[in-house]
Order: sequence, then C-alpha cells, then structure tokens
Amino acid sequence: MRKIAYNITYLLFILSFFKGVFELIGIAETYIQLLIDLLIISIFLISLIFMVERRDIIVLGSKINIIFFMFIIISFLLTDVTSLHLVLFLRKFYIYILLLYALLNIEFKEEERESLFKLLQILFLIQIPAAFIKLIVLGGTLEKIVGTISVSEGSLATVMPLFAISYMISLYLNQNKIKYIILLLLFMSIGLISNKLGILFYIFILFISLTILYAKKKTDSFIFNIDFFKNISKVVIYLLIIFALFVSLNPRANPEHKVGGSIDIDYLIKFTKDYNTLKLKGSKVQGDGRGDAPFLAFKRLEDGGLMNILVGYGPGDIVTSAFLPYENPLLEKYNIGYGGRLGVVWMMMQLGLVGVIIFVIFQIYLFTQVYKKYSEVTREEDVVKILSVLGIVIIFFIDFFSYSSELIYSSGITITYYFLIYYVITYKNNRKDKLTI
Repeated sequence: MRKIAYNITYLLFILSFFKGVFELIGIAETYIQLLIDLLIISIFLISLIFMVERRDIIVLGSKINIIFFMFIIISFLLTDVTSLHLVLFLRKFYIYILLLYALLNIEFKEEERESLFKLLQILFLIQIPAAFIKLIVLGGTLEKIVGTISVSEGSLATVMPLFAISYMISLYLNQNKIKYIILLLLFMSIGLISNKLGILFYIFILFISLTILYAKKKTDSFIFNIDFFKNISKVVIYLLIIFALFVSLNPRANPEHKVGGSIDIDYLIKFTKDYNTLKLKGSKVQGDGRGDAPFLAFKRLEDGGLMNILVGYGPGDIVTSAFLPYENPLLEKYNIGYGGRLGVVWMMMQLGLVGVIIFVIFQIYLFTQVYKKYSEVTREEDVVKILSVLGIVIIFFIDFFSYSSELIYSSGITITYYFLIYYVITYKNNRKDKLTI
C-alpha cells in the first residue's frame, strides 16, 4: 500500500502542476480539480490503513487542529450557510490539511521522500521555460497564465516563484555560487513576465529573513563575519540592479509609462500606495486595494453584529461553485473588490476573527516545528532544505496578510506547501557532518 500511495502522490504533483496546460487544451478546471481531490482522498484512505496497523495516529498540532475543525462546525451551526456550503468549504480549503496528516501517517521510505522532493524541483524548473514560451508565443504580460500551473490565478506568478527563490537564496548563502543567483533571477522573471511588481519587494523581505536565520545557525548568534557580509552584499547589488532595470523597462513602474522610463522612487512609492490602499482607476466598488480590504471586511462583519465578527458569515459563504448562485460572492454580496483576494479577508468573512486567530496559531505552530528541525540538523544539505522551507512558511504569512489566498486553496502550490512541511517534520537527524561555508 505504501508504494501505491507513493505513485498516487507522484501523480498528484504532476497533475496539480500541469493543471493550466490541461485547461488550455480544453479540459474543464472542475474536472481537473475533482481528480486532484480524489487523489488526495485516496492517499488519506491509504493512510488510515497505516494508522490501523500501527494502532497509532500521527497528528501534528492535534489540539489546535481539533479546535479549528470544531470551530468550523460551530460557525456552520451559528450562521445561515447550508450543508452544501460547508462541504464546498472543506473541499476547497481543509482537504489540503487532510493531505498533510495523510502524508504524516504513511511510512514512506527515505528514497521515496527524496524522489518526491526531486520531482518538485523538476516541476518548478519547468515553470521557467514555460514563462518565456508564454512571453514569446502569446506576447505581452497575460497575468493569469502562470507557467504550466494555472491559466486563471495570476497571483501565483508572485507566490510560486518565491518558493523556488527561497531555495535559491538558501543554496547561495551556503555555497556562495553565482549559478544560484542566476537561477534566482530566472525564477524572478516568471513574476516580471506577468507584470508582478510585488515579487521584487517580497524577495528583499525573504532574503533578509533567511540571512538572519542562516547567520543564527552558522554562528549561534546574529553576528556576521566579514566574508559572510561580502557575499550578502553581492546579492543585494544584483537585486538592486535588477530592480532598477525592471522599473525602467516596465511602463507601470515609471512616471513616463514607457519602456526605458526614468527611475523615480517617489512615483513608485505613490503608485504602490495607490494600488494597495486606494480605489483602482474607474472602479465603482469598494475594497479594490489590498490595504483597505481587511478593514472593509471587518466593517461588513460589524454590520452583521457581534456574532458575525466572532464566527463570520459561515464556512463556504464566499466559495465559488457551479452549485451556488454567485459568480463573485465577495463582490456581489459584500461589495468587496480586488483586495478581497487576501487570505485574511477570505478567512475572516467566513470564520470571523476567532477563526483567523486559530488558523494563524496553527501556521505559527508549523513554523515552530520546522524551526525546531532546523535547529537540530547539522548536515549542510539538510540545513539548506529546511532553511528554504522556513522561508516558504514566511512566504505563507506574507501572502495571507498582504497578497492573496493562493496558499489557502490553490492546488499546486498549497499541495507543495504542506508536502514540504511533512518532508521537514519527518526528517530523521541521524547524520553528523558539521555546517561550514
């Protein structure tokens, strides 16, 4: 059964990363997602066999997760959503947490775990040529087409490359090789080709975070030696050059609105502020900016009273489905526009402030468990991998609070996120080589 579970997981990775390609050739997204869901359920059912045989269940953060699941049910009971809403919510969101627990309870061999990790590396690398093919064949910056992974989720052009960039930064910090900077720039180009300015700012945050964590691991303090500082300075210079080129070549990012425009930091700051906090040009709906959407969402909850502030409008209330009447529930029911794509807004409107708090605590717990493993490992390869996963959890929080809902329910990237958590948590520290640079 373990081998069957491995093969299903392998297929799951491939299917979720080529979801966009299947949609382009005419297969409906609904059918692809249904197959992905069935594969996850199959893995979970196989994990039940292992649980019965062992007479033991491995549940990471069991108390938090039980409280969270019970709260979802309480929110369902206290609000007006139907059983269909609840089922669709669990299918869209909770099924990926179910995958995490399924993987934790399947006793994959070490070589199978590593094989799945290498498959992910290949699938991420494929996204680079796919992005350039999009640019050459389709021309322009069609934001919603992202590599092979999606034709409808433009925010993935920022979130997905950051996963790989976290790994590249970790490798560079450890090995100081220029090839990892080149790969970092190639992954960054996925976002730039889709006209995503945000990726530039998030890379700086990620780079600073991982540098601090790596320095802590290397010296058991936050003190940097001269050689280490020189290596870091090189990357900062590379990133600043790319930043300047992108601002000049991107019509959205310069005041002349042309290719080859001037680099005007004041203009860029104003553009970013307007984009994130104010109404988009010509829009007639509220909450268009990412910055004002959480406050508007809270106001909408406030309109419903204290109960809605605490438990939201119910799990599934803003889930889109062919079985439900609204095409864009946040906009049509609550007049929240573009900014409503934030994960915190998506969660808050359905589960209220209490639901958001419990979910964030769960994610913080996952971070602490990954950091615990990071503190234990000594082998260089393992330090790099686990450091990159720490970066990915940081990306989760950045995405959830400031960018999108992709890491809540977008199949390919969310499956990757929870697999990497599983990969780190099940790591066995039985190798003793010391970390050096």
